[in-house]
Amino acid sequence: MLRLITSAVSRAAPLTVVGASYMAVKSLAAFTSPDAPQESSRSMKPLYQSHRPTTPLQKAFIAAGSALMGFGDPTDGSHIAALGDATANGHMDHLRNQMLKDPVGRRILRERPQISFTHEEWEKLKTLPAGSFGRTYYEQMARNNISWTTRPPVRFVDNEEDAYLLLRYRQCHDFYHVILDLDISVVEELAIKVFEWQQTKLPVALVAGAFGPLRLPPKERSRFFDFYLPWALQCGSSSKPIISVYWEEMWHRPIDDIRKEMGVWLLPQRNKH
Repeated sequence: MLRLITSAVSRAAPLTVVGASYMAVKSLAAFTSPDAPQESSRSMKPLYQSHRPTTPLQKAFIAAGSALMGFGDPTDGSHIAALGDATANGHMDHLRNQMLKDPVGRRILRERPQISFTHEEWEKLKTLPAGSFGRTYYEQMARNNISWTTRPPVRFVDNEEDAYLLLRYRQCHDFYHVILDLDISVVEELAIKVFEWQQTKLPVALVAGAFGPLRLPPKERSRFFDFYLPWALQCGSSSKPIISVYWEEMWHRPIDDIRKEMGVWLLPQRNKH
């Protein structure tokens, strides 16, 4: 299905896309600006600290604008985050049901942990044994010059618990890179989005997985469809729900043991090059 969607979009007229996108991009800029008013919809008061109330039409413009801007610069996570916010309303039940069926998931819903470190806690991760989840996570973040602080808050979700679920999903994204042994190249980010779609059924993951391959050079696009896509679909559908993993309690554990418990297997290295 992803191959068909990608093929159809690649044949769309560029002028049509540009003409339809102008208002969407303007709307996205208005609502994601740091200077934007906190109460964006007069009919609704904010439900949590970072909430920006918006109408369905405003969400549609934000979703379209963020999708277009994210397509133009897939390395800017703020666009994907805005797309996730604007399309998540009404689509969080799958995640919630996964967590309610799992004792650890229920505990996460009850305790609502958030990924956060003091400087000392962060630096302590690199002292953990080689091959541990925490050490591997630290090394990958350092190698790619990524900070855990860069994940933006949820703003456009009109339900407080749903907002937490989306935030948890977003904050744990870097852990998925570690568990799946995938880097931050465009093709491997797309593979993770397909894996996430199989696990979460969130529209943002489907949109990224379907439209993202358009940016790939022909050789990488073929590699994505031949190797990454089948693996991500199979691994994502058969492994344990990653939203129900209490990652903060996994730092000392061998990463291979966690993979076995989750039913995750890695893409063969020969298919990555």
